[in-house]
Amino acid sequence: MAEFIIEEQQTFQEEEKQFLKNLNLDFVENKVKYLGLNPHNYSVSYYIGVDWLKDTHYILVKPKIADLDYIKMFMHCLKHPEILQFVKNIYHFDFSKPRIEPDTQIEMDFNLFLIAHFLELVERIVKQGLKKNYIQIEENLSSKIKGKIIWSQQVKKNIAGAREDRVFCRYQEYGTNCLENRLLKKTLLMVQRYLKHFDKEQTKSLFRKQNQILHAFEEISDDISYSQIKMLRVNSLYKEYVEAIDLAKKIMAKFGYSFVNTDSKEEQKEIAPFWIDMSKLFELYVYSLLRDEYGKTILYQKQGNYGQPDFLDIYNKLIADTKYKEIYCKDSKYDIEDIRQLSGYARDCGILKKMNINSDNEVVDCVIIFPDINSNTDFQDRNLKEKQITQFTKFWKCGIKLPLKQTCKKK
Repeated sequence: MAEFIIEEQQTFQEEEKQFLKNLNLDFVENKVKYLGLNPHNYSVSYYIGVDWLKDTHYILVKPKIADLDYIKMFMHCLKHPEILQFVKNIYHFDFSKPRIEPDTQIEMDFNLFLIAHFLELVERIVKQGLKKNYIQIEENLSSKIKGKIIWSQQVKKNIAGAREDRVFCRYQEYGTNCLENRLLKKTLLMVQRYLKHFDKEQTKSLFRKQNQILHAFEEISDDISYSQIKMLRVNSLYKEYVEAIDLAKKIMAKFGYSFVNTDSKEEQKEIAPFWIDMSKLFELYVYSLLRDEYGKTILYQKQGNYGQPDFLDIYNKLIADTKYKEIYCKDSKYDIEDIRQLSGYARDCGILKKMNINSDNEVVDCVIIFPDINSNTDFQDRNLKEKQITQFTKFWKCGIKLPLKQTCKKK
């Protein structure tokens, strides 16, 4: 297979551009197709991952920040219930396409996104209590009838064998050992076996959470067939169950519905096409850090008459937006489009109203939050107006240091 490797927000070299042009790729109005490859200048955007281009050609986009621990960022987002509803927009796996076996080693397993998200949802389900449903049971009962007699089995198992004291019946019971919980249990066991292949330091929080959750499923069977999994549907009233079952099906599909594949080194090399929106991940990661420090005083993506800024601090009369750009690490550098965007938010009457600002003479503080390896890892005891962008009135920037991986090698 031929691979095209590039870091996010970079442009391919001329030789590679020509090769890509000759592939006659089918560009459509889909910003994530080919990981956001631009058909005009053959640059890539904020999406990392791997995707097919054509036939045996694929594109692999790596993070621009070396050794970035985006799994840790993702897991921090999952800590807050109000953020959990947005995390499904961070990543996507396409199991309908053939798997890709990259020639270049990928240092971190992207399947951990699926696993971390799944465990968080199941943990919430356990805290609320496992749902109950009707369970269909077929059993050869002794000296009694329950439910409906299954005559085909009754003749085969009892009448033909002269077992007159037995009756083969089908009946229903109401309990937690339903198909939904069986699928969750089977997926948890599959996750348990898969996580054993990783460095303990890397996945210890996932492994600990998975073990804690499994205790709640001790009375639940993991006996569920492939056909039952494919046909399983959950009432939309059970929101956490709907999302957890969807992720369980994806995890099962990833391993081909077999425990054996969790131990297969060859299978682990193959990756389903996927993408991670690093800009969205950074935005939600910052939101989770702001919630840690400021709680509910920070409003997220409140719609104005026209704009929708990332964050509003209604008490300090401040508008903040995340920009996943390294340009802001330099003292005098900025992106003028970002300045224009925030200036528009600061003059949007709908947004100003949410901040209880009625005066046309009040100038609102605007803050750009960006990744900075030399900054703090959180917002504790910090003023968001950390460094002024001196070319503009009441414009500030605030860096945040992103987590870096330490050990991430499989056993």
